[in-house]
Amino acid sequence: MTKLIFTGGRQSESNLSYFNKEWNNGVSGLIFEYDTITEKIVEKINYKTPKENRPSKNYSISFKSGSIYENKLFVTTLTEVLIFSLPDYNLIETISLNIFNDLHHVILYDKSLFIVVTGLDIVIRYSIENKNIEKIYNCFPEVDTWKRFNKKTDYRKVSTTKPHKSHPNHVSIYNDRVYITRYKQQDVIVYSMDGKVLDVIRLDNGIPHDGLIFRNKFTYTTVNGKIIKIDSDNLSKIKVYDLNIHEKKGRSLGWCRGYQELQSYNYVGFSRIRPTKFIENIKWLGNKITDKVKLKMQTRVVKYNNDFSEVKNIINLEEYKMNWIFSILKY
Repeated sequence: MTKLIFTGGRQSESNLSYFNKEWNNGVSGLIFEYDTITEKIVEKINYKTPKENRPSKNYSISFKSGSIYENKLFVTTLTEVLIFSLPDYNLIETISLNIFNDLHHVILYDKSLFIVVTGLDIVIRYSIENKNIEKIYNCFPEVDTWKRFNKKTDYRKVSTTKPHKSHPNHVSIYNDRVYITRYKQQDVIVYSMDGKVLDVIRLDNGIPHDGLIFRNKFTYTTVNGKIIKIDSDNLSKIKVYDLNIHEKKGRSLGWCRGYQELQSYNYVGFSRIRPTKFIENIKWLGNKITDKVKLKMQTRVVKYNNDFSEVKNIINLEEYKMNWIFSILKY
């Protein structure tokens, strides 16, 4: 297995696009295939969400995070779940529900899709066979979801519901438990399959994004450039790798999200930092936000050795006009 799949997006080529709000910036979703032996990158999909599944104006198009299962690629746009066949990348199915807003991740488990609906601060379990929502996991359980949102609203037509209360990012399943990263709380909230909150795992190393499982270890990225590994059978066993040690000029590494292990190497995605209306979302940059030079590290994938102590390669995605990356998938 030598190929990786990168999911992300392309911004407008307008000179003003850098300063656009994030929900009004993307012009297409991109999927690249990267051969780790030849180091060749091929653009496989350039996708635009159809009008019926997005706002009429002030909208953005991008692929967020995805997953692969049995030669099928599952990936989200902001308002859709798309299923592609592999290796031919044919679109098999599109799922788009009126509660879909700012989707961030999707996985398949036990014939159901677990879909992170960030815009409504929930994760849903959706039956592929029955075409219905089986369960809703409220990621801000302090308030009932439908006291905050209206079931009759088509949220695909709403540009943004920000600011969010929890902003869930990634979902993973282990031993029939649902693990969801929460941006605002900087933790992982754990549910039973029937929706009961079982635990909260404090990460306390920055805002988490990815939540993946490799060899019985949870692996989390934080947007400030750390990799956190937790023993899935002993949640007190935590190992933190700080990737900022490789940046000697004091710059931010960028928005760290997207992670994969392959052949004893670690691949980590970084997206260029851009201005945002909700400045608290990038307060982790500290005084780095005031220096324009420090915000210009390009969108890229960095290949590290097995313990993250050495950078082996840097894949500059902006050379191929991928302006942000969300997931790195192994195929």
